[in-house]
Amino acid sequence: MAGKSDKEVIGNYEVSKDGFLTRREVLTMGAAAAASALVAPAFAAAGTPSAPAGQAGDPYVAKDFSGLQGKLDCLSASQIEQHLKLYKGYIGKANELRSKLKDVDLASANQSYSAIREMLVEQSFAVNGVIYHEFYFGNLGGKGGDPTGDLKSAMEERWGTIGKFNDFLKAAGKSVRGWVVVGFNTRGGFIDTFGLDTHNIGSPANFVPLLVLDVYEHAYMVDYGIDRAKYLDAFLKNVDWDIVAKRFNITRKHPTGLDATV
Repeated sequence: MAGKSDKEVIGNYEVSKDGFLTRREVLTMGAAAAASALVAPAFAAAGTPSAPAGQAGDPYVAKDFSGLQGKLDCLSASQIEQHLKLYKGYIGKANELRSKLKDVDLASANQSYSAIREMLVEQSFAVNGVIYHEFYFGNLGGKGGDPTGDLKSAMEERWGTIGKFNDFLKAAGKSVRGWVVVGFNTRGGFIDTFGLDTHNIGSPANFVPLLVLDVYEHAYMVDYGIDRAKYLDAFLKNVDWDIVAKRFNITRKHPTGLDATV
């Protein structure tokens, strides 16, 4: 079924000074209609990868989520197309940084500034950008509604009802600047939630994503301008709970980290 591919990609991108619309500029716009009209050239620039989106032999190769285009409720083909371009840019940068780290100057290593420091930090940004986007696109393509089975029971144990979870998720989506990640805490053995303002800040260890929500402006501005609340409603209409349940069932049976047995 289209939209259920297990492939995903993420990466950095280059933008032109003339074409890129900054977050500050967007947020100060008075009307969503104005934002919608102005965002097209911004996406055209931001979606251009600075490196190829993964080729044979590269450690990161973009997964094919094109089946989502035109198949989602209240999320247009254009919105998904532009988002996928950005994701492929992260793929390119993740590969570029991994390659450059093989020959990086080690003699200049310094915690204030050095090439190896900068590459290591930015590699975490690029790689997490790939992975979180792949989880995000991977849990789209469903019909929304409620989860079932063990996943539903685990979520009700945490939030009481699925309705309360939906309210919590939307509030979280309004509160953070980058990602809301609902996942399985392998240290505690329960479902947990974290908010990330950027790919590599606030990302917890021993925590496996189950449901990932992208709330960066690029995830919704083609369709909704600055109206994030409408986007959050649209996201919930398209969640594939079967995929989320598969992630949950696999993760709790095969935990990672210090408590895992060989």
